[in-house]
Amino acid sequence: MTPRADFYRTYSAAQVDAIAEALGDRAEFPYELTYLGDGSEMWHRSEVPSGPERAEMLGDFDTLLTRHAERLRALAPSSPVQVVDLGPGTARPVGGLIRHLLDESCLSGYRAIDISAEILGLAGERLREDFPDQAERFEFCRGDFTGPDLARVLPTPEGPGHDDGGPARLVILAGGTLYNFAEPDRVLRHVRRAMSDRDVLVLTLRIDTGVDRPPFMDEVSVGGPYKPQQLAGLDLLGIDRSWYVPETGFDRVRGEVFVRVRFVEPVTVDFGAADGRRAVAFQPGDTVLVWRYLYEDAAAVADRLARGGLRVRLFEHGRDRQVVLVAATPSGEAPEPRVRNP
Repeated sequence: MTPRADFYRTYSAAQVDAIAEALGDRAEFPYELTYLGDGSEMWHRSEVPSGPERAEMLGDFDTLLTRHAERLRALAPSSPVQVVDLGPGTARPVGGLIRHLLDESCLSGYRAIDISAEILGLAGERLREDFPDQAERFEFCRGDFTGPDLARVLPTPEGPGHDDGGPARLVILAGGTLYNFAEPDRVLRHVRRAMSDRDVLVLTLRIDTGVDRPPFMDEVSVGGPYKPQQLAGLDLLGIDRSWYVPETGFDRVRGEVFVRVRFVEPVTVDFGAADGRRAVAFQPGDTVLVWRYLYEDAAAVADRLARGGLRVRLFEHGRDRQVVLVAATPSGEAPEPRVRNP
């Protein structure tokens, strides 16, 4: 079988190659690419809570930045302050923070970066609706902040566009974005190297409190729970949902909650990759990962930031207690990138 026509309309040639490589080398559909095309609207719809517990958790993600806006501004040692939003979603979490900075007359500007033009469109629509007189302050950049594109919204202190006399920056990774990546430490070090000593990294994420753990942390749950958008990439590949069963569970070695699919039928996907045609085959019983999320306690979160050259300055729980806001500032020399073995 070959991917559907809209698969090639949704993804660039480089992204098609990345998907083929991820499926073939580590049996994973890159989660960040599920935000493109129709997947963006699915993510937008998923903001509507499906029950009181989820509503409370989503409410914490949406309001933590607002509730601690003054404390975040106080961590930035200068005024004005610029907000740099890495993976903004629909910009719901940053609205209250922007409002506070505007009320204090200390907002230098807002920059957002995402690989999805559709997501950026949703973020821009929301911010222009909420702040109709501030449109010139909002910048939206389509790009991958885990690579060189980060410099377009977060230039290094010695690089063009930012220096020690510029605004301090609140660098936002909201909604647990960092913990969706296969290598969160690498992403964290990459962001830290672009920060000046006056910048503040702000995370909102769900942590392991040791209580109220999801039942699938004890055994794999067949059939869910999962979100439809997590399967959107497989839909674009033309893989019928009757050919696999979704599974949700917990990888104790990596400390990750995951959603994967387990095939019940043999499937071969033939890609038109840039370096020639590439076929990726799966047999009944094989699995493909479609979503991951690190599930760490507070101490592990602080340790991860310390390894990335950052010191925790603020750690606040939401009303749900499982959702937290963490603010960290550079603790010294930016860590050097690890040299990967060839």
